[in-house]
Amino acid sequence: MDENKMVCECYNIRVKDIKKAIAEGCDTFEKMERSMRLGVLCGACVNDAKKTIELCKKM
Repeated sequence: MDENKMVCECYNIRVKDIKKAIAEGCDTFEKMERSMRLGVLCGACVNDAKKTIELCKKM
């Protein structure tokens, strides 16, 4: 998976940011939604973000 792939354009969140958050214990979409604002502005990234989180947790 490309670490620089953009997941949330509104807040400039990339795969590498999601991996870092998981490593720091922020391991669900809901936690990232609160801490990083992932998916809260326009919502277009929500499905992709959830899939990316699950894939990153398996790595």
